[in-house]
Amino acid sequence: MSLYPIELFYEAIQKEEYFQIGTFKKPIGKDGGLVAYFVAHNPAELAKLPALFVEMDNEKVPYTIKNITYKAGKAIIHLDLISSKTEAYALRNLSLFLPIALQPKWQQAMLPYSLVGAVVEDIALGPLGSIQSIYRMRDQYMMGVDHPKKELLIPYSTPFLINVNTAAKKVTVALPAGYLEAML
Repeated sequence: MSLYPIELFYEAIQKEEYFQIGTFKKPIGKDGGLVAYFVAHNPAELAKLPALFVEMDNEKVPYTIKNITYKAGKAIIHLDLISSKTEAYALRNLSLFLPIALQPKWQQAMLPYSLVGAVVEDIALGPLGSIQSIYRMRDQYMMGVDHPKKELLIPYSTPFLINVNTAAKKVTVALPAGYLEAML
């Protein structure tokens, strides 16, 4: 049973207010399931969703969710109206959105964007600079850090991330040996 009211989704369509939470990847199985990648997700929160929006040709198209399951660390979503692998194939690599009204509840999913301006420090090398921008490249976020020599791109994922302190606006990373030299 969904805990988020479907009215929020209707309102988002009227106001055209959305925020991105992830992307579909590839179809899985022959019953229309799709593997989904979420920026930062909580399985309990995902299970509460009655629907989501899929961006097709720069338009947000609503889809009702049948169910969301987790298998081998992957989120697998089954949507109403998508009942075969062929139909699911048309949704591969498309972006997923939720109504802007749910954004405070999903703030964790938007965490990388709130870190612009945060100081990045390596556990061995010390301060590297501050985050000037966040880039989204396929399934991953990259922090654009203003290193004194040039912009340094650091993946926003493990094993690079050690600690993220949003209150202090500080990100601690562990760069692999030679990473800094290779990037500069």
